[in-house]
Amino acid sequence: MVPVKLLILGAQNTGKTALCVRFITKRFIGEYDHKKEVTYRCSRVVDQEAVDLEILDVACKESSVASLESSIRWADGFLLLYSITQRLSFLEVPRLKELIDQTKQSLGSDPTLSLSTACVKGFGRRMMPTGTCVCVCVCRCSFKELSVAEAVLGVEAAVFQLIRLVLDQQRPLPDRRSYMLTVRHALTRKLTRSKTMQW
Repeated sequence: MVPVKLLILGAQNTGKTALCVRFITKRFIGEYDHKKEVTYRCSRVVDQEAVDLEILDVACKESSVASLESSIRWADGFLLLYSITQRLSFLEVPRLKELIDQTKQSLGSDPTLSLSTACVKGFGRRMMPTGTCVCVCVCRCSFKELSVAEAVLGVEAAVFQLIRLVLDQQRPLPDRRSYMLTVRHALTRKLTRSKTMQW
């Protein structure tokens, strides 16, 4: 089994714990009194590869910066949640992504997926539809929008997408390097031929 560690971050009441429980048990529970960090463990098969998965759900408001940085160093991939009905939770995403980049010192290359969640009680959609642009351009991460309450398959697809990003980064690079070398040699030969033909 391949070990994969995911960290789920976001402002309060964005559905972090609900998403974890939905993914692991397929059940939806609307309200949680979540005041401490919880680690969820399960096994899944992703693209015919057995994955031993750990998901750490931290209460960002209660966590110190040092504790948050420790959790970030522990993780392989990151789920950043915000609610479409809470503008402040949306503004928290770039700050969290910056903290991940600074802690990992990776210049944005860590597997990260930003999720926009729908409010369960719902007062209608209040966010403008710019989440994709902000998350992809400013935060340099993938983006999905889903309702944890309604879309169990959407939750699974989102987590599997992040697991795939982590697995792709963990795989050895020789295959990519050899492919790039092959392409470079082919281009060099082509350029050499074209120069010879010009003369």
